[in-house]
Amino acid sequence: MNILTLENIRGLIRDFMIETHRTEKELRAEIDKYRPLARAEVTSDQLSELYDDMRIRHGVLIETGAALVAPGFEPWFDARRRQETDWFYWDRYRTQLANSGFPGPVLEAMNKKTNQVIELCGDPRADSPFDRRGMVMGDVQAGKTGNYTALVSKAADVGYRVIIIIAGIHENLRSQTQTRIDEGLIGRNSDISRLENARNDGWVGVGLIDQSREPSALTTRQADFRKGQADQRIPLVNMEKEPIVFVIKKNASVLKNFLTWLKASNLSRGGGTIDQPMILIDDEADNASINVAKGPEAVSRINGQIRSLLNLFSKSSYVAFTATPFANIFIDPDLQHEEAGRDLFPEHFLIALDRPGNYYGAEKVFLGEPDEQAERPTRDIVDNEPHLPLKMPKGHQVRDLPESLMTAIRAFIISGAIRDLRGQDDKHHSMLVNVSHLTSVQTDVANLIRHRMNDFILPALNLHCFLPPDEAESNAEVAAMRKVFDDEYSDSEVLWQEVLPVLSRVAGRAAIYEVNSKSGEKLEYPKVKDPDNDQVTAIAVGGYSLSRGLTLEGLTISYFLRNSKAYDTLLQMARWFGYRPDYEDLCRVWIKDEARRWYAHIAEASEELRQDLRYMAGTGASPRDFGLRVQRHPSALEVTARNKAGTGQEVIVEVSLSRSRIETTVIHDNHPGTEAEENRQAAIRLYGRLAGRPFDMDGESMVFTGVSTEIVKDYLQDFRNHRDAERTQTDPVIRYIEEREDENLDSWDVVFVGSEKADAANWEGFGFPFRIQTRTPASREDGKVIATSRRFSSRGVVRFGMEDAALEQVREEAAAEGTKNIADSAYLAKRRRPILAIHVMALIDRVTQELAEGPPVTAWTIGFPTSEKKGKTVSYQVNTIWWQQNRGEIDEEVGEALDREE
Repeated sequence: MNILTLENIRGLIRDFMIETHRTEKELRAEIDKYRPLARAEVTSDQLSELYDDMRIRHGVLIETGAALVAPGFEPWFDARRRQETDWFYWDRYRTQLANSGFPGPVLEAMNKKTNQVIELCGDPRADSPFDRRGMVMGDVQAGKTGNYTALVSKAADVGYRVIIIIAGIHENLRSQTQTRIDEGLIGRNSDISRLENARNDGWVGVGLIDQSREPSALTTRQADFRKGQADQRIPLVNMEKEPIVFVIKKNASVLKNFLTWLKASNLSRGGGTIDQPMILIDDEADNASINVAKGPEAVSRINGQIRSLLNLFSKSSYVAFTATPFANIFIDPDLQHEEAGRDLFPEHFLIALDRPGNYYGAEKVFLGEPDEQAERPTRDIVDNEPHLPLKMPKGHQVRDLPESLMTAIRAFIISGAIRDLRGQDDKHHSMLVNVSHLTSVQTDVANLIRHRMNDFILPALNLHCFLPPDEAESNAEVAAMRKVFDDEYSDSEVLWQEVLPVLSRVAGRAAIYEVNSKSGEKLEYPKVKDPDNDQVTAIAVGGYSLSRGLTLEGLTISYFLRNSKAYDTLLQMARWFGYRPDYEDLCRVWIKDEARRWYAHIAEASEELRQDLRYMAGTGASPRDFGLRVQRHPSALEVTARNKAGTGQEVIVEVSLSRSRIETTVIHDNHPGTEAEENRQAAIRLYGRLAGRPFDMDGESMVFTGVSTEIVKDYLQDFRNHRDAERTQTDPVIRYIEEREDENLDSWDVVFVGSEKADAANWEGFGFPFRIQTRTPASREDGKVIATSRRFSSRGVVRFGMEDAALEQVREEAAAEGTKNIADSAYLAKRRRPILAIHVMALIDRVTQELAEGPPVTAWTIGFPTSEKKGKTVSYQVNTIWWQQNRGEIDEEVGEALDREE
């Protein structure tokens, strides 16, 4: 009997969660228990949202992620060692987090995660030297600093005496990290010396809980490492009881001074190393830490300095933290330099932290079917020219702001008002504006926003907000606000007449900050004790400082106008990811369509990377195995070629297609030439060879099983692959198939993918009305059609033909991980046969949104199952000049920042 409303179920689950601490599995099972009793209007999406809501409200146990561990490690962190350890620093930090509202189960999850990392580091009390290197892979804005603060607290407790945290490449990021370490580990404002703290006015964070013990700090919030200041402190060799802590910039000049001081003051007598056990946290480890010098013997400055730093200690553990590990995994684990020694490949352990269900990340923002954009929070920027061109020469002056930026600012004010009405007036509220790495442009934009706010928006709202809505909307600015409300927030469960009187208060408290190394402005978020005085409403205008590490509290609206296409650079710029309790539905991201498509592609690549890591962890693989796997994955084409771009040579990339999906991302258009017609005929011939066989219908798609490899190879030979579709080069793909026909590529599933849309067009090419898909291409020019989000197929197309039991297993594992959009690699890990999917597509004009004239075009997708054959790869040939033109290079501001001494 279907009798329960959504609110009935919510109440039952709330009672269930209050009784005791629950795990994710228990919460999911309890919600599933009520599904059969729910009324028809209660949807699966609503129950999924209930699950996410309860996870954050009641802090269910978050599962520890998958881990790859190199063989041969002797465990030391056993039950006896844990019992004997005085957990002063960890207990103090844990108490601080609990006092700030962290639920007990969340703290227990952090405890479990950091124990996993600590036990894979070296034993600081060991008699023999060690050099352990690992990496922790998290998500952008997903609590990374809190995790490594917990880690170094435990490191101090188990016996590490030197704690080095290498933070961002800008001083404001380093200072922010120092503040967090002051509060979570040191317990004292590091700007106030111990002598100055005699008045006890410098205690912060954990220092307000227990001041009986305190680490030494040789860096402060205001000052990075300085040799003169360090000379006045106790040398490392004299540290017996409490650790010494350094929070330093990833800057060549700072690192050079630090290394000089360490060598001059702290080397063991008669030896070339420091005997104190040291743990080094490399925050944003994919940034600047990677050796980008050209040539086999060359070592870039910062990379070499970090390696030298590790070599100075006889007992060292290096833990890299990053959300974008692509570059780290591409480090050669066997490369040795005569002076610098081993590179920074995480050869001993690699841990992927599972994201909580309430994490607002790329999956929620960018993923979905190619033509389903209505539910996404992204909005296209189409009017940035001429004021904010993507490529800005130095000296460019911004004379005015595009209307899309003004719309975003209005959305920021309205969303702030809605948050106030929801009782969040004591929560910080922020907007990000990231349009250029040029500080002069940032200054222009910040001043123009101030001008618009002070001279137009505020006066209009102050004069009209308290009038009846009809009268208020006679003002052009209020009318513009009303339009943004109707377009963006009409379903936010508040009425315009409720929002209108709150707008002037939100706009009045909004401050515009220019966040870069030259402005001198500091954006800080105090703890809110009094909403009227402590709440921060901020519009942050910046570039690199907003792209790496800096946390914007309560970030709701983002305006992002950048042209980088590098995986790591793009993901790190995505500061809109994070946790958005009770206001996720208000978040919006204004972005160029091309950048949005790249984010969707990168989100899929990142999710497949995680799926691969989980799969390999289950097989007992090591980080070296995983590194080899990633370097030989089809996505390696992009990273490898990008790293070598500009040489003008042909790059040969060795790729394994085991457990991988490849598909045509660029196809021939109907004109000019005959290639598109030849590809249609190739699909028709393939269907003709299968037409007499039995098949299954999966929705509107026709699935043939047991198809011979010869038929598949003939189709691939007939298909005219576009030269820019680098992953689907015919010869390498066919060679890969032929090398594995005797393993598991001799019998195929072939699916002709039909459309489930009620208004789908019919195509008679197969001799009957076949409901074809529609696609809006990213671009259509020069005789080629480029896929949106780098794919013509839909997510999950590789599931066709799979057995029901295998499909159910994939779905159960995805549900256990809180994943709604299942990655294709998860299906491929369970497939027994390869699959070839044929796509016949009518194209939609991107401007008019009408069906384009002409016949449909065709594309294909292949999903390969797991291959057990070791070392078998195919060779793709990539012209690096093409890559440089089509993929772009790492953002130039990174190079500028690394060369600049701050």
